[in-house]
Amino acid sequence: MTTLSQRRCDTCTVCCTELKIETAEFRKPANTPCRHLCGTGCGIYETRPPVCQQFLCGWRLFPELTDDWRPDLSGVLVMRKAPAELPPAWQNAPHGVELAITGGEAAVTRPGFAEYAAGLLAQNIPVFLSAASPSTLLNEHVDSTNNLPVLRQKLVQLYGLLHAARWKRGKLMMLIPLYRLLLDRQRFLAQKSPNKTNG
Repeated sequence: MTTLSQRRCDTCTVCCTELKIETAEFRKPANTPCRHLCGTGCGIYETRPPVCQQFLCGWRLFPELTDDWRPDLSGVLVMRKAPAELPPAWQNAPHGVELAITGGEAAVTRPGFAEYAAGLLAQNIPVFLSAASPSTLLNEHVDSTNNLPVLRQKLVQLYGLLHAARWKRGKLMMLIPLYRLLLDRQRFLAQKSPNKTNG
């Protein structure tokens, strides 16, 4: 396994395509290749904007991710979220993790994906799942004590809803899958909360 200090993007350009960038120096819509991409990667690598210089994906930040987690190989762009980026109820967490699925359902069912998600959930790390779509907080859909087969099934289900709600489909087409995500979340949270009885 390559150590963190030796990990390089090389031919991986997933962040150059998938991410939305809106800074004073540079703007790019999500799911659109950067205009500076060329056959070997970034055509302006030495003078790339600060936002690009400062960005490191989770594969370059988290030592537990093996070489096959590089985004172009895994189909998953792992990103660290700072506490200030988290919902208020989660801002005491050391950080959050977003799992942006770029490689379709195969990325969700690949060996190690459910195990990684389970490990994060067990540590009470907020885990966001997205698929060129709005993200959903995995912690509000599954219990950290679920066994792996149950978690795998839930991950595939959630990915299907997120994929159906992807940005390029338009707002109207996104409504039904997003509504189904909301119902799934409410159902889980209702089951998780203690039963209220009238005293």
